Formats: sequence, C-alpha cells, structure tokens
Amino acid sequence: MPERAKLDRLGKEARAVKFPDGSKGVILVEAGTPQDEADEIAARLWAESPEAGVPGDLGGSLLDGM
Repeated sequence: MPERAKLDRLGKEARAVKFPDGSKGVILVEAGTPQDEADEIAARLWAESPEAGVPGDLGGSLLDGM
C-alpha cells in the first residue's frame, strides 16, 4: 500500500514547507490543512526548536498539543 494512502487513513498528510531561515522540510499535518496554515505550523515549530548544534533535549515542546 502506498505511504500516502496509509497517512490518509490516519487523517494526516505530509506537506513540504519552507522554514523562516529558508531551509525546506516536510511536516505531518491534519489532512485538508491549507498550505498557508502548514507553513505557519512549520514557522512555529522552527521558532520553538533549539538552535542547531546546541546540545540539550527538546523538552517535549515540539510534541505538545499533538
């Protein structure tokens, strides 16, 4: 079964997004989420993430509300 079909059954879909620093990535969102909202979610996740290369744990902040 294709991966997309598996995600659709779960009510999720993968979205390509651009983060505020210009990097690109893929996030998992609720199926049907508009692209602009997916980009806003990506920006919030980026803002809440620790700086790259800085040791430490995530503290669960990226998973809050999931």
